[in-house]
Amino acid sequence: MGRIRLVLFDLDGTLVDSAPDLAASANELRRRRGLPLLPYRALREVCGSGARGLIWAALRIAPDAPGFERVKAEFLTHYGAHLTDHLTVFPGIYDMIRAFSDRGISWGVVTNKFSTLARPVCEAAGFTATMKCLVGGDMVDKPKPEPLSLQLAMRTCGFAPENTMYVGDDARDTMAAHAAGLPAAAACWGYTGGGEDLKKWGSDFYARTPSDILKAIDLIDGKEH
Repeated sequence: MGRIRLVLFDLDGTLVDSAPDLAASANELRRRRGLPLLPYRALREVCGSGARGLIWAALRIAPDAPGFERVKAEFLTHYGAHLTDHLTVFPGIYDMIRAFSDRGISWGVVTNKFSTLARPVCEAAGFTATMKCLVGGDMVDKPKPEPLSLQLAMRTCGFAPENTMYVGDDARDTMAAHAAGLPAAAACWGYTGGGEDLKKWGSDFYARTPSDILKAIDLIDGKEH
């Protein structure tokens, strides 16, 4: 048996492209305030940063600013009503998941997105039939880059760090993986922080396509034989 028996994934920008719906909700904040809409490309780059990043991009309101929580609630309410309007699954993800099944590898989702928003996204994508866990940012005291959500996922699925790998499209994903004692694979097809130098993340693997995740697993497993 191979060493890697569980692969955990970030959600937005890694498994699914939710940027069109996230960007639309950010632009809705501007529309309601009589501001011109921002180009989609400018908003897509910050979709990996969640509500905080999008609110800053749209309105330049920081998390510690007065009224931020009210604007955040406004953003999340709109997004929650439209979170699957234009949702797509990245090419190659379904093939990768089928390969996991063939190899007897379990997989799950660990995201900073609240579970109440993440679950309907996973359902719409058709993930819930095979994924072993879903850990949202609201299920732990401190979300990524802290390791708590990854540790909860491993406990839920019954696997140890030496049998687990984490895949994500943000530097915080690599930080969380390493803090939890896991190898980290950077999903280079995702949002990846607006074009920043991914090599600075210190990830163990840089996957250009989902099929490269399978190659990374083979490399890790090969080191054990």
